[in-house]
Amino acid sequence: MRSSAFRSFLALSVARNVRSFAPSSSTVTSVRFLSSSVDTKRFMSSGGEPPQIAQINKHNLHEIIEDVENSSREESGYVIIDVRGYDEVAMTGKIADCVETLPLPDIAQMGALNMDDEDFEEQFGFKKPDMDETIVFTCKAGIRSMHASQYAAMSGYTNLVNYMGGADEWFR
Repeated sequence: MRSSAFRSFLALSVARNVRSFAPSSSTVTSVRFLSSSVDTKRFMSSGGEPPQIAQINKHNLHEIIEDVENSSREESGYVIIDVRGYDEVAMTGKIADCVETLPLPDIAQMGALNMDDEDFEEQFGFKKPDMDETIVFTCKAGIRSMHASQYAAMSGYTNLVNYMGGADEWFR
């Protein structure tokens, strides 16, 4: 169950464009250039604007993690994904037990978010995010997680959140 305060924060940030980011057409082009395996047809053929990517801080991520840990991924509607490499996560530890690891190269080069649900779960060891779930991306410093958010947008996901501080801030 998402806290009402945080739901309001997300709604306001998207509505007001406060601390939000929507990839421009040049960003979409550059992301598409990085990985031709990503299926951009769903995103490009929609004819609409790309989804807003809400930017959150450490306090907001604490609230989301607490929400997931106190209920479940299904009940909370959040899936938290760390896009650092497995070796990086091993060095610092996971941000929380409920955070899944899916390295950015797997999203970009393998097109992980476009994989069949069963193949995704077999490959990565957790359930592929549903299109109606809110995906919260994190990394080391907020840069790769922003790229992951853009790839997710191109794969048709619309409820996207980027933790700006990353592991650098989290473990400080």
